Amino acid sequence: MISVDPYSPEWLNNLSDEDKKAVAAGEFIQHMQNYGGAHVAWIFWRAIHRLLRVPRIEHNASAFVLDCGRGPFLVTAGHVLEGFLGHKRAARCIKSQIGNLAIDLEERLIDCGTDARIDIATFHLQSEEIAAIGKQVVAGGENWPPPPASGEVVFFGGFPGNQRLALGPKEVSFGLHCAMTPVSDFTVHQIRCRLDRRNWVDTRGLGLPLPGYDTGGLSGGPMLAPSYINGRWSWRLAGVISESLMHKEYEVITATRAHFILPDGRISR
Repeated sequence: MISVDPYSPEWLNNLSDEDKKAVAAGEFIQHMQNYGGAHVAWIFWRAIHRLLRVPRIEHNASAFVLDCGRGPFLVTAGHVLEGFLGHKRAARCIKSQIGNLAIDLEERLIDCGTDARIDIATFHLQSEEIAAIGKQVVAGGENWPPPPASGEVVFFGGFPGNQRLALGPKEVSFGLHCAMTPVSDFTVHQIRCRLDRRNWVDTRGLGLPLPGYDTGGLSGGPMLAPSYINGRWSWRLAGVISESLMHKEYEVITATRAHFILPDGRISR
């Protein structure tokens, strides 16, 4: 949790639009983004194809560790698992990892949504393996609260493939892509955030991504809703990122709602 006075919900809601933009460009939102990003892990696999002269397979996605009171487990998007299994079938050998933890997603599988609208997969983790992943654990519960209403702000984050950089034969660097944005709408299965560039603020002074920026690799990252209790901000899980469409005239982040995840890691249908 972080405590940053006087940034209470009441104080923020009473600001003018211009003052809200000033806050978005300041230290508070940077703290919140850093805090949200501390929960996001990368998945990476590398494989040698069975066919000769076919380029080596390299792919990455996003994930996070969730604990609903019965022990931690790994969460990503279901289609990320499907992509891994497809590459595994096509490969002579494959190596995969979550952060710096070597792990085979197929061997660790708890459950995977069978419906394309429930795009979630979960995996066994040992408590001691969390330190190797090096990320904060997202806290869940027996009963999930309602999703954020339209207009409420959420955090999303992940690791786009186009920011992956090979530093050597055994070293790869990943760049975290994250933002805070209002929810557009939600259904029984999904939460959608339609991005509106008119309201974007360059929080870190690094420049805003161009229209059509490729965010492939965000899938499996968390969508987190801020919670303010006893003067402190924290995050609760709202959903698992399933799609990020960044067309030049239509940019949207979609997540599968978190309530499909049961406390033991199984997926409800």
